[in-house]
Amino acid sequence: MDSRHSHRGLVALLIALPLVFIATVAVAALAVMIALVVTPGAPEAAALPTGAEICDRYVEATGGVDAYAKITSRKITAVFEIPAQMISFDMTVWSARPNLVYTVMTNPAFGAIESGVSPDGVVWDRSVMTGPVIRQGEEREMRLADAQFEAMGRWREIYESAECTGEDTLEAGICWTVKLAPKSGIERTVWFSKETGLVERMDMSIASDAGVVPMSIMPGDYRVVDGLLTSHRVVVRVLGQERVVTTKTI
Repeated sequence: MDSRHSHRGLVALLIALPLVFIATVAVAALAVMIALVVTPGAPEAAALPTGAEICDRYVEATGGVDAYAKITSRKITAVFEIPAQMISFDMTVWSARPNLVYTVMTNPAFGAIESGVSPDGVVWDRSVMTGPVIRQGEEREMRLADAQFEAMGRWREIYESAECTGEDTLEAGICWTVKLAPKSGIERTVWFSKETGLVERMDMSIASDAGVVPMSIMPGDYRVVDGLLTSHRVVVRVLGQERVVTTKTI
């Protein structure tokens, strides 16, 4: 592991969504959507655990605070696919504490699409269609919040509150739902399977030129990397369409 997150019309649509940020968020989810193994003595069905209890168990079950602290940066290579359009991109993401990220996606027909958060807090994108763009306002704040490195591993630093709101039923079975309110950015909801303890889904929103867009992230294919059980495949549903990110190397 390397441990240091017509064509012109179609490209315009992809950029507007925005494609590279969706992909970056998906890869961040791959890095932090890790199994929550419920420890002995977990609350019975009649008594919901608190959000803090769930998050603390998550950290301990996936390697513990010390294991998370050892990882200060990460490089991930992946394939980003839009199945309905039969389009795929090779993708590389470099990320580091506290919220630095650089993403590049390449495809022979579309060239390179880049996105990043710099050490001085500049949030930017660049592509053939748009040229360099500096993001401001709400979009910048949301991007900075979503770039946080290993957010679940240091959830008390990132989130103001974690509230278990009840139970819900997904295709995978009954889940606990936890609302996470970041200190900056927009609240997101995470579903934890009661049977397996795995994260089954996370709902959040992203800011784009079209406004705030909701999306759902479904992780899977969990494998141990550097002592942390990490998802290697995630499906993102946004604007009625699926994107799939499959990790090749971490």
